[in-house]
Amino acid sequence: MIDETSSPPRQTRAQQRAATRLALIAAAADCLVEEGYAALTTRRVAERAGVAQSTLMHHFETREALLVEAVTQLATGLADEALDHVDLAALRAPEHREAVLDQAWRTFTSPRALAAVPVWAAAWTEPELAEPLRQLEERLTAIVHATSGALFPDLVDDPAFPALIDASVSLIRGLVVAAPISGIEELNARWAAMKPFLLRAAGDLLDDAPASAHP
Repeated sequence: MIDETSSPPRQTRAQQRAATRLALIAAAADCLVEEGYAALTTRRVAERAGVAQSTLMHHFETREALLVEAVTQLATGLADEALDHVDLAALRAPEHREAVLDQAWRTFTSPRALAAVPVWAAAWTEPELAEPLRQLEERLTAIVHATSGALFPDLVDDPAFPALIDASVSLIRGLVVAAPISGIEELNARWAAMKPFLLRAAGDLLDDAPASAHP
């Protein structure tokens, strides 16, 4: 018989350390989204996580190390979310392509995505951020291209295909950088004006793909 009044098993020290580390990363990500890049200090993150600042410094020797982990959590979460909601297979149907691009736009202009933008800009003045962000960029790019390649195996060897994906992502990210200057409403209007060019480029490439490769 199970004693329902018994206490749950105690965590090992390794489990406690892992849980604290995850809590600190989550607190940093939340701080970045809710309070902004300028407010993200080790003291503020420790307060949000409910630990001493010395505990935070035991897990992360620098603010930059913590920041990169927080941004990685945000970015990979957004990538997973985008792949769940953006049906790349719908790109085969011309009538669905605009919806796919619009979903990508909504993902990149979500509060979590916008919160990460200043971190990339900070790499200009904080060079220690550049290398870990480059590694994160490579990881995210690999996810997108692997997914696209699995859906369009007939286009994997066509240099125009990854270039189309990269151009679409780069265009959206370039617009997003202007969010604090222009505001989302103006960016939405600019996106609507630019989108037909992407749709035309997608059509030129996808509609010429071998019909035998289409499911």
